[in-house]
Amino acid sequence: MIRCPLIVLLLLCLACSNRGWAQQNRVRVETDLGVELVNALVVQISPEFLKDSAADPHLFRTTRLMRISYNYFAPFRQHAAVLRTQQLTDKLGTGVYLLPLFYDGFPRPRRHTPVSVPLLEAIHPNLDSAARLADAYMQLLGKFYQESGFKRFQQQYRGVYSLAVAQVRRNLPAPDFIPTMEAYYGAHKVAYRIIVNPFFKSQWGMAWQVAGTKGSTAVQIAAPSGEQTLEHGQVLNAGFDDAEWVRNLSVHEFGHTFVNPLTVLPAFAPGIAAQQALFRPIPQQEQYRDWPTSFNEHVVRAGEVRIALALGRPEVSAKLRADYAAWMYLPFFEAQLQRYEADRRRYPTLESFLPEIIRALPSLTR
Repeated sequence: MIRCPLIVLLLLCLACSNRGWAQQNRVRVETDLGVELVNALVVQISPEFLKDSAADPHLFRTTRLMRISYNYFAPFRQHAAVLRTQQLTDKLGTGVYLLPLFYDGFPRPRRHTPVSVPLLEAIHPNLDSAARLADAYMQLLGKFYQESGFKRFQQQYRGVYSLAVAQVRRNLPAPDFIPTMEAYYGAHKVAYRIIVNPFFKSQWGMAWQVAGTKGSTAVQIAAPSGEQTLEHGQVLNAGFDDAEWVRNLSVHEFGHTFVNPLTVLPAFAPGIAAQQALFRPIPQQEQYRDWPTSFNEHVVRAGEVRIALALGRPEVSAKLRADYAAWMYLPFFEAQLQRYEADRRRYPTLESFLPEIIRALPSLTR
């Protein structure tokens, strides 16, 4: 457990208060038609993941459902929505999965809240033009739904979706997970969503914060954790039945919804960017290509280590340190969070402590 009496008291009070309600009513595990449509299109432009069993046995076993989607929608590989998805992924990467989160009513989508500025900036330097392009892409998703017969795919594989949702639900972290995490970061979300994405490659997830009139919702998109099991064409295991994976991915991805919205703020972004010389590629983590992204990842991963301790799981904390050994600055960031924990009266939120982390960054060059 964290040693400071104040933070221990805060965490325990919040964790013990209505634990069951917090977990059952604030974390929704579900599918999302907009995300499903984007996934079907991304799969069509991602054949490099679909190795055969001789070329890559592990990847073959963990992309069985992805292969089903790839083959099902192969006749529509030249559809305008596929081509537009390729163009957007060239700008957004897997951030293209986030765009449907700002719309509802699929397959006739309407934007319910403004698309986050960082996503729009990646699409086009003029934000109004970017918003128009995002709207047009959502309409193209609706057209793909109609012309590809996507409803038939949903009906044929409804059991896969139901199984994926059920597996995640029964493997959710302990009830004190959400209040402990909110207490640690000193922030609150009105809701948490885990969107299952069973027809993509395993060991992948991402998250974003979506603002609303009543507050922000943390949204996590989760692919399978591992191998999927099929027998005579029937899916027996959707690949989500792993409590450790669900817990670790949830702490990590939801952690990003507390950290990333802060580090892009004008009060912090320039100070972080000024230390660009600290950037070092992480071995076998080629997707992290710049210092601001690396900074966020270090903070989130250090947060995972510390939150595991707050949840009374020192063995998980130790394993995370070992798993993240390639993240060379992790000891520094964990030490900074220990300073944060030691004076929560002065630093009630991570936002209030971020200037201290930024001020300490130059010490990494000494």
